[in-house]
Amino acid sequence: MSGKRLLTLLLVLLLMLVACDPAEEATPAPTTAAEPVEEPVEEEEEAAPEEEQAAPEEEEEEAPPAEEDIPVVAIIRLGPLPPFELATQGTMDQLAAYDYVDGENITILLYDAGMDVPTANTQIEDAIDEGADVLITITTPVTLAAINATQDMGDDTPVILFNTVTEPYESGIAESPCSKPDYVWGSQALPDFEQIMPLVFDVNPDIQTIGVLYSPSEPNAVASLAIMEPVGEDLGLTLVIESVAETAEVGLAAESAASEGIEAFFIPTDSTVGNGLAAILGVAEDEGIPLFFADSAQAYAGATVGAGLSYYQEGVDTARILIAYLNGEIDIATTAISKQPGTRIGINLDSAAAQGVEIPQALLDKADFVIENGESTEEPQSLPDVSHDELVALDQEFVAGLACE
Repeated sequence: MSGKRLLTLLLVLLLMLVACDPAEEATPAPTTAAEPVEEPVEEEEEAAPEEEQAAPEEEEEEAPPAEEDIPVVAIIRLGPLPPFELATQGTMDQLAAYDYVDGENITILLYDAGMDVPTANTQIEDAIDEGADVLITITTPVTLAAINATQDMGDDTPVILFNTVTEPYESGIAESPCSKPDYVWGSQALPDFEQIMPLVFDVNPDIQTIGVLYSPSEPNAVASLAIMEPVGEDLGLTLVIESVAETAEVGLAAESAASEGIEAFFIPTDSTVGNGLAAILGVAEDEGIPLFFADSAQAYAGATVGAGLSYYQEGVDTARILIAYLNGEIDIATTAISKQPGTRIGINLDSAAAQGVEIPQALLDKADFVIENGESTEEPQSLPDVSHDELVALDQEFVAGLACE
């Protein structure tokens, strides 16, 4: 073969080889499981401005104004005896006269200890837990319990207003009308024994011996007895004195006094003995002798003759001070303990009949009310029948007279 022909053959072979080997750039790169092909993601729209993106916040409604704090007043009485109920009513009537309405502009918590001092202690603690601003305490034991419970409370100490307390000074509540704990005020309910003890002669001029029952655990009764003994001596009366530790002993004490030949019972202001009045009345009926009580309201409970101050007025006077305090008109620290003047006389003719005792007309004429056949001649006790302005003037005069110098 000639060289020219050989050269032509080699060129043809070279061209065939080139045509059978595709260009490297035309071969696609392989994909692997490790690097999956991502789906194309549509470009998110540009975020809207904040005020357009987020829903506009609703305007917060203004909270309604907080209800004005209204005072919380707790009334704590020892039990359901007539004088304590009258004191409570006097306070409620006076508050109503000044348009105080429970649950609207004042909160009133009413407690009755059922003649049990430990129960009164629990009720006082409950009143404090309820946020009481003022404690109205009825009787000496309840008042002493309230002072003991509050004396270390500091700035949170509630004001204490007491009534139906015979002797706040001998009992340790106060040293004098203006020397007392700064947060304590009260009314002294001390009967005028010089005026009421001679009433025994109005029933029977020949009476010489009277039986006196009292509880040594009650400072008010001890203080009353300390007054009664010299007054009795001046009147020529012999006092047969029987003491009781609890109400359950009252009946036996009455029988013991009767065995000494007494001609009448005369009971001082004493809650323990007063709670056992029915037992004394039983002895009085058996012996045919009258029963006198240094409390006019006890005529409603059966006392033949009840003579003493107005416990309704005790409650009214307490509310007078409460209202003045709530109005910011007085400082309890510089407001003197008051003492109610005057004597009211109540006669129970039903009891007198059961005892076979005749009540002279002269004594009936002195009485403020008489009970016969279960009906009383007394109208329900109430505030003076005067205009509101006149009532305010009377109350302001009362409060002004108690300013400590």
